[in-house]
Amino acid sequence: MTEGPSLRRTVSVFLEALAARYGRRPRTIQTYRSALQRFLDYLTDIDLDPEHQTPEALNPAHVRDFIPYLEDRYRREGRTLPSATRQTYLAALVSWVHFLLDEGLWTLPAEEARRLIRELHAQRGRSTPPLPRLPREELLKALLQAARARPSSPSPRHELRRLRDLALVLVLRSSGIRVSELVALRRGDFDPAQGILWIRHGKGGKERLAFLDEAAVRALQAYLQARDAGVRGKSRDHLPLFARHDKGAGAAVRPLTPEGVRRALAALAREAGLEEPLTPHQFRHYFATRVLEATGDLAAVQDLLGHASPTTTRRYARVSPRRLRAVHRQAFKGAEPSEG
Repeated sequence: MTEGPSLRRTVSVFLEALAARYGRRPRTIQTYRSALQRFLDYLTDIDLDPEHQTPEALNPAHVRDFIPYLEDRYRREGRTLPSATRQTYLAALVSWVHFLLDEGLWTLPAEEARRLIRELHAQRGRSTPPLPRLPREELLKALLQAARARPSSPSPRHELRRLRDLALVLVLRSSGIRVSELVALRRGDFDPAQGILWIRHGKGGKERLAFLDEAAVRALQAYLQARDAGVRGKSRDHLPLFARHDKGAGAAVRPLTPEGVRRALAALAREAGLEEPLTPHQFRHYFATRVLEATGDLAAVQDLLGHASPTTTRRYARVSPRRLRAVHRQAFKGAEPSEG
């Protein structure tokens, strides 16, 4: 078994993320829980242990064959799988698979992942997956305004959380990195002079650069300077870039978790009066759309997002870091969020 959360644990984390997003619709959570529990039972039946094996033990055929497996079970019992049950199970499965891929918990080649999603949607009777939900510029601005409107606090823990959450939103906005990459960052991965992040634990183990705009660099520096207050020693490169600042973290500098990122965004959304929180992955969609609309450079967008090459030719036509920096500046030039 490889390291990482078990299959069952990823289902729990996924449902927790759904609860943060659909807090007012607990019936949705319960429906997805029941559907994914049935999927875990199916994995047990085909000798995959969801308690101890990770998503990397899956192959697309395991996911693709779930509905045929259910149909066969119903047929042997002299029944037909109800259409509503089929749709519900597939909706839950598609959402969970997207979550695994987005979080880097399941590594599949890009084309293979796209093919699997298309096949699952075809089983639902949809020819193409729905378009990604993009955060409107107004929603993102409302989130930033809520982060900036938080007053300074005499409590060091609350003040650090305030500064961290502002930096968090600005970094997600201008870098387009995955939440799994963000929480794996260390202090030494941040170069404020160049405004870059070294993604050393990216999807598939690939290293790459991510770029930040000036607002994100300033906010991140302010957060780190406040965190360093009263701390001695210069060997901080190994410490997490984004840390927990809750009561349970204690005195140690513990890394923020993906669920901690979602909770921070959900809290800001509530303060901004938004009906639903923005998810970390929606920031990636926003980033990709902004860069593509500003530059028209699809190859650069793919490299900035850390996506696998869609064609063999792309392996030999990588975009240089200097070109990526130029594309990033073109997309975010003059687009710095107002300080209010």
